Amino acid sequence: MTTDEYDFHPPTNDPYRRGLTAPLWLTLLALLATLAAWGLSAAGLIGSVFPILGVSFFALFGILTLAVWVWGHTQMHRAAAFLASDRPLVRWTYSPSEWERIKETAWTEEGGDWKIQLGCLTVLFAITGLITGILIGADEGVGEAIVGGVLGLVGGGVFGAIIGAAVAGGNHLGALRTRKQAQPGEVALGRDEVYALGNYFKGNGKSSYVRRVTLHRDAPTRLHVEIQLPARVRGPVEEAWMLPVPPQMIEAVEEVLPIVAPESNR
Repeated sequence: MTTDEYDFHPPTNDPYRRGLTAPLWLTLLALLATLAAWGLSAAGLIGSVFPILGVSFFALFGILTLAVWVWGHTQMHRAAAFLASDRPLVRWTYSPSEWERIKETAWTEEGGDWKIQLGCLTVLFAITGLITGILIGADEGVGEAIVGGVLGLVGGGVFGAIIGAAVAGGNHLGALRTRKQAQPGEVALGRDEVYALGNYFKGNGKSSYVRRVTLHRDAPTRLHVEIQLPARVRGPVEEAWMLPVPPQMIEAVEEVLPIVAPESNR
């Protein structure tokens, strides 16, 4: 199927925009903190170590933001090339009513991601700040160690809460943008290749591939796509996409399933 036979809409939304919001906010926050630290250090109110820490965090979050942005736009170009080629075996665009149901379901299911999780990051940074404060103050006595530990505990907890708030805010903003997207989402299936609602995956046949695709005919009919990813230090090596299938596309989808997931036939 070529572009002459199918009127497709090239991807315009970065699939990693939700992951971009949090590090972007943290980069701006680190920049402001660095400027403030340099000013206070110049006035002799704080030590020179704080501006150095600010620069380190600014560089860390800045590099992370740039990496996520570059990868997101790379995926957009790859997805557009896939949709413009003859590689899709079957494809469809949801009707306006189907698209509204999909958006409302996603909005409800992702509600928990918008909340600030005060547990993990807050506790982790609070403990780190406590230990660091104690070690710094221990050289000057027990009293200074206690004061340093308390300040480190509070400061670390606040920093962890700020990161949690940035992540939650990014998730909420991303979900809100998706909910307001008027153009219905599109799905295209190729051999070891899937484009779905702005997300794109192409396997390399070795470390990454479509492991299995299963059609669930219970109402509403859904396509369960299992994806194998390369081994990573952090993060899962498997993903699962659940895609609603319009009634008129069920037979066409069922016919191409063995081709979409060639690894499952071995």
